[in-house]
Amino acid sequence: MASVAVLLRKIDEGVAEVREHYEADLAAKELSDDTLYAIRGVVQDCQSTLDWTATAVKKKFYPAQRWAPYFPLARRPADFPTQVEKQLRGLLRAHPKVAAAFERHQPYQPGKTELGYLKALSNANKHQDFTAQERETMRQIRAGDERGSITFIHAAEQGATGMWIHPDAQVSFGGRPVDPTTLAPLDGGPKPYQETIYVDWRFVDPPVSVLPTLEALADHVREAVEDIRGEAQL
Repeated sequence: MASVAVLLRKIDEGVAEVREHYEADLAAKELSDDTLYAIRGVVQDCQSTLDWTATAVKKKFYPAQRWAPYFPLARRPADFPTQVEKQLRGLLRAHPKVAAAFERHQPYQPGKTELGYLKALSNANKHQDFTAQERETMRQIRAGDERGSITFIHAAEQGATGMWIHPDAQVSFGGRPVDPTTLAPLDGGPKPYQETIYVDWRFVDPPVSVLPTLEALADHVREAVEDIRGEAQL
């Protein structure tokens, strides 16, 4: 357990480091090397922690067998028996409670979706030289009164909008004309609407937010390790 405990501590430290640099990198519009390596470290340590747990189960119940298992992860309940048999042969039949512990920590379980991203993120951060992050900026603009309201979503950096508007169209919010492409008031006065800007770093594949995904993975991995090791009495 000592080596796994070290990895769990490193995962928490890595997530804290990503969190520490996150806002500064957003302001700079570029991920720093410290953040990139912390992201890679969290992903790799999460994968290693799960795989080392599977290896510990194999060594206890099948000490004479000479294969190196990976943590079985299945996207659908119907696929789990095949995955666990592939990695830990005979576990379902001989140790069903331990196998059930593995099944409690699968991507198809409620709240465990992020576990299904782990393999793709691990491969991307190994082989793509940290190109798996992109910056996403979105403006959400809302205007209206007691008679009703409208929400306009504008992906500013990509120039895309939540609705198609002809550039020559006449558009107004709150009775005041605005630029149809930027929604800025044409009269130069105060904005007749509320504007919220969302900025985030996202992985390219899968296209999910970096920090919340890493935070969720850290929690899921710790829960899986503690549950499985407890059930297997490791």
